Amino acid sequence: MSISFEEAMARTAASLDRQIEEAISHDELLLADKGASEDEIAAHVAIRRKEGASWKSKCLSEIRRGLTQLDAPSARLQ
Repeated sequence: MSISFEEAMARTAASLDRQIEEAISHDELLLADKGASEDEIAAHVAIRRKEGASWKSKCLSEIRRGLTQLDAPSARLQ
């Protein structure tokens, strides 16, 4: 089975979304266990979602660059 480059990127983006949401879910549970209020948890989640979106964008950009510019090595994600 062969998939297009764009399909591979879409699958990668979906995988990153799942990883971000899983990390946020773990944070929510940890904060709740430590007695954080709903407002504190909501504020933390908002920050983590913003950070997650930035991380995802950087990852996808670097992956795309690495797969389309094979002669341009980078250690940014290492």
